[in-house]
Amino acid sequence: MITLPAEYLWNSPARLEHVDLICSAAGVVLDQFSIPSKDRFAVELLMREGLNNAVIHGCANDASQSIQCRVTVLSGEVSIVIEDSGAGFDWRALSFKLSDPGREGGRGMSIYKLYASEITFNDSGNCVTLKRIMNVNEGMDLSYQELE
Repeated sequence: MITLPAEYLWNSPARLEHVDLICSAAGVVLDQFSIPSKDRFAVELLMREGLNNAVIHGCANDASQSIQCRVTVLSGEVSIVIEDSGAGFDWRALSFKLSDPGREGGRGMSIYKLYASEITFNDSGNCVTLKRIMNVNEGMDLSYQELE
């Protein structure tokens, strides 16, 4: 049986193909817990958006740099910490207003705002923590399920 908190860590070169691999591996991990579908969708979206931002913006698509993703499952909460080896950015200057849905890019912060319960950046801006607090009233059960 998995005891909570349960923590999982992935390190990878900064490549978009590796984002897919990390998200697939995280999906297998999340399958071990009964997370409500709307929260599961939110966690996966936040993870993919954060990793894409780390590769594209943080590491400028430079595969010689690295990304790291840590997912922690707690009772009623999933925490995602994404860090890249880039220089970071001034997150204090960001606008968290909703972006134009017709734009090709620039929706990352809107996604964070809509789907994360809590958003925290480190001082240099190369690490973000995204927390999704789940609604316990919806019958959430984070019990361990055997994989077949």
